[in-house]
Amino acid sequence: MGFDVTVQFTESVALIDVRGASQYMEPVFKGAGLGLPPTPHSMLRSDSATVYRVGRNWCLVKTAMDQESDLLADLNELSRTLQVQCTCVTDSYRGIELKGPDADDVLSQVTSLNLYELADDCATFTEIFGLKGFIVRHGPNMYTIFCDRSYADYTMKRTLKCAFPDR
Repeated sequence: MGFDVTVQFTESVALIDVRGASQYMEPVFKGAGLGLPPTPHSMLRSDSATVYRVGRNWCLVKTAMDQESDLLADLNELSRTLQVQCTCVTDSYRGIELKGPDADDVLSQVTSLNLYELADDCATFTEIFGLKGFIVRHGPNMYTIFCDRSYADYTMKRTLKCAFPDR
């Protein structure tokens, strides 16, 4: 018996960690053509990137790999005189996508996070199999988890075992 879910690695994406007080982050994002999500654990999409606000003074920006260096350069230039730090963390994370009617059931085995509290387009850090991870809820039964790249294969195997215990 298995769950009705698709579990797969996502395409590689660029991730940029941005930290600073919101009054300083807002003009930096605006200058780069992005917006600052209104509240922690929310996100804003644009044509070129998605900004996940994972804390009051902490965001992750996801963009295509071919746009990483330009966006990082823009963010660093715009934040030069402000108290905002931008760090490329692309090499730190690997994404795993869960889609399907039973995605909630599988994810509830992966993390102790109360999934009922996650609204659509919500993003937060939590534990994934006891390790620090980042979860994005895109909508009903659609999630992406970002785990430490060095544990990506381990996380994938354990997630697949949760989804398909008889395999």
